[in-house]
Formats: sequence, C-alpha cells, structure tokens
Amino acid sequence: MNNTKVLFCCFFCFSLLSISQAQEFNHQFIDEQIEEFHHIENDTHTSVKPILFEFHPYRDISLLFSDKKYAKYLNQNLIDVQTNDFKLIINPLFNFVLGKEGEDGTFVNTRAFEAKGVIGGNTSFYSSFYENQAIFPRFLEDHIWENEMSVPGQGQSRWYDRNTTRVFDFAMANGHVSHQLSKHFNFQFGHGKHFLGDGYRSIFLSDHSFNYPYFKITTDVWKVKYVNLFSSYQDLRDEFSLSGVNRKKFSTIHYLSYNVSSRLNISMFEAIVWEQDTLGRGFDVNYLNPIIFYRPIEFSLGSKGGNAMMGVSSKLKLSNSTHLYSQFMIDEFKLSELSAANGWWANKYAGQIGMKYYDVFKVDNLFLQGELNFSRPFMYSHARPLQSYTHYNQPLAHPLGASFVEGISILRYRAKRIYSEFKYLYAKHGEEIAGDETNYGSNILISYNDGERHQHGNFIAQGNTTDLQMIDFKVGMLLNPHTNMKLELGVLNRKTASLYGSDTNTTHIYIAFKTDLRNLYYDF
Repeated sequence: MNNTKVLFCCFFCFSLLSISQAQEFNHQFIDEQIEEFHHIENDTHTSVKPILFEFHPYRDISLLFSDKKYAKYLNQNLIDVQTNDFKLIINPLFNFVLGKEGEDGTFVNTRAFEAKGVIGGNTSFYSSFYENQAIFPRFLEDHIWENEMSVPGQGQSRWYDRNTTRVFDFAMANGHVSHQLSKHFNFQFGHGKHFLGDGYRSIFLSDHSFNYPYFKITTDVWKVKYVNLFSSYQDLRDEFSLSGVNRKKFSTIHYLSYNVSSRLNISMFEAIVWEQDTLGRGFDVNYLNPIIFYRPIEFSLGSKGGNAMMGVSSKLKLSNSTHLYSQFMIDEFKLSELSAANGWWANKYAGQIGMKYYDVFKVDNLFLQGELNFSRPFMYSHARPLQSYTHYNQPLAHPLGASFVEGISILRYRAKRIYSEFKYLYAKHGEEIAGDETNYGSNILISYNDGERHQHGNFIAQGNTTDLQMIDFKVGMLLNPHTNMKLELGVLNRKTASLYGSDTNTTHIYIAFKTDLRNLYYDF
C-alpha cells in the first residue's frame, strides 16, 4: 500500500510538467468508441490496449443534453482546458453500489479522480487514484480471503479479523508519462495494466490483475505495430518474502502485429518471466534485447532461465460490422507426445476464438459477441512457483488460471442514453481436491512439481471438476459520456456444481452510480 501511494505521488508531481491523453479499458466503452476502427478500410491495430484517444468532442450528438443548466455535469468534463499547445482534463471518478445477496447487504464506496492531458504535441500524461471500501458477495469474499486479501484487479486489502467485519479497504493508483519520439516511436513509463487481444478475455495478457510498474516501447511502421513491454510484478505470499518484503519477479513481453491485408491481421506474442532471487538478481540485462524470440536466451541462462511462453493471434474482418478473432499460446510441449494424444502433463497450451458483430441486423447500437476460451492443466505455471504467470496472486491472463473451458455470450443495446447488457457465461474448470496429494494443474501459483503428478492421462477440468454458470443483466442510463457516468440497476445469478463439494446458487441484486472506465472481472 505504501509503495502504491509513493508511485501515485511521483506521477502527480510529474503532471505539473507533462500531461496526457485519455486511457480507458472498459469493454463496453471501448467497443462503442472504436467501432469504426474495425472497418475494412481502417488499418488500426486494435489488439493493443489501452488505446490512447486524442481529445475531441463526443462524436454521438444524440448523447448530448440540450439543457445548458446541466451541461457541465452531463455533457462536459469537470475541468477542460484546451489551447494550441496545452490540454488538461480533470474529472472526479466514483463507484457507489448498494446491493443485496439473500439476507446479506453489500456495498462499494469508491472515490477517485483522473487527470489527463497533453503538452505540446509529443508529451502526454494520465493519472488516477481510487480509494475503496466494500462488502462483496460471498463468493468473491471467499476468493479474496483465500488469495492473501488480494481484491481482483484492485490490489491488496488491509487485514481485518473476518469474525468481526466483512469490510475490505483498499486503494489503487494508476498513471503514465508518454512521449512520442517521432511518427514511428512512442516511449511510455508508468504504473498500470495492459491488454493484448480483441476479445473479452485474453490468454496473452489481460487487465484482470493489479497495476504494475512498466516501461513500454511502441513502434509503428508500414503495416506493423511492435510492442516491447518491460514489467515488474510481486508475489504476496509470506513464505517467499525477503526480510518481510514481497518478492519481485520481472517480465519482458514482445508483441508483433502485422496487417497482412485490409481484412486480415496476424500477431505474434512472447513472454519471459523470471524471479528476483535471494542473491539480489533483478531485471536481467539479457532480456533487454528488443528483438522478438527469447527461447535461445532462456536456454543459454540454464538454471537462471525463466518461464517462457509464445503465441499467435489473428483477426479477420468479414465486413465493416463483423469480425472474427483468435489466440493460441504454448507454454511448452513435445511434438511426439502431442501427436500421441495421451494427455502428457507438459503439453501446456491455451486458446481462444470469438466473434464481434456491430449493429446486428442493421439495428444501430445493437452489439453481439460470442467467445470460447480454453486452457490445458499446468498452463502458466512453472517448476519455480515465483515464476508463474501471475502478479499479486492474480493470473496475468485469464481469471480462471488453467485447466478450463469457457463460453461467453454478450448482448448490448443502447438507445441514446438508455442502455442494457446481457451476459451469459458457462465454464467447466478443474480445482484441487482437498486431502488429495495429486497435483491436477489448476492452481498456477504452485510448482507443477508439487505433490503427485500424473505423467499421462491429464485432461481439461480434471480434479474437482466444477461447472460454473453466470447470468448478468443490467440496465441503466448514461449520464455523462466523457467519463462513462452511469446510473445502473443489475442482477447477477451465479451457480456452481462441483464433483467433490457442495453446489451453490446465489443471486446478487444491486443499484450503482458510477464512472465506468475500468473492467472489474468478478465473473469467474
């Protein structure tokens, strides 16, 4: 918590010198903002997020209220300074939620702000800070207590006695300084998240985990976008701490996106994760190499090599309103074992296939998305548990970690400022079995050498096989399109059925007043 506040103060002080462009992650907000980016004649690389939007009046005039008395609150930013070489926007952010789960009451009380802008034409800045207190639905509360008090996507809560209170108290800072060195090169230093892909989930890198320090180089030239991302993560477990301080790990990610044609994009991904060891090894200069393909470097380092993963993705535009997308990632595999189809434990891979359809049947603002995700057991894990593909005890890719298959359907509709969203999720995932020493490969935080492990016969969702079904429906009114300020009423129904364990069926009803710029993934 103290490190977070220090980083926040640094970013806020730096804002006096350089200001920024807007930065949003929310799927609904992004899908509406960049719909035209998916048109066949548009060559934007949409899989690299966050997308930095230039300042402009909101494009959809139907969302503007005509009453000038309330224009400042419903049509505009709170503070908006626009000159030829200086732009500054400051907005209050919040998330106030009251809910009911059976006989239990829930709430979220979030107060926040964002400051963003541009100085000159090349230097930009973004900063936000969130202070939160919350009582969550029971399934989410249990998950937080089982994971070192780590609230999904939002950091670590202060410690309390669970017998006396259910309130979690946590904070989060986010910010970056970005400099456009030339038409082709952008350098960004910050503390935040990233998302690689065109789907609702990402099996490469998602915004599910907590913020982390990073340095990013983005190269745009010809038909190519190339991203070098250097990051630092933390493990919250006491058994791995050094003198009471959380152990760090580091990663280098390369992402190469290439527009093969006006309709087809193909991208390549690789990541290497290595731990801070007890001798003080930090960011290994061997992994500062900006050129893609790290596998030879990993082998050359021997025991000091990290956890390496490689992947490929694609996007195919069927029309201006419809496109398909996919991802496939390999942790490790052996071709002979793969062709034998015998369930060898180390054939570790994950995949995704999905579709987005804008203006369904030519109905304006009717959006449909369908997506299938899967992961083999032991994916994202490593022999050394500190080198798992995680941060703050949260997966860096899919929230379910490993050993799952998941289908998601999302339907959205907006008529001027009135909107609705229906999401259906079904997943079958594996869990460890209490009292069984067998490692079924679902917990990516532990070493894949822990416990007994079957060499062959492994399959997706093995162990304590659990069926998860979630129905999430919300309806609301958009109050200010610049901050995605909403008044929303929603209902979430969650059902689970486990092979070894009790079945659950819970319904959470809530009303919210919020500025909805983030993705908070509670659907797992």
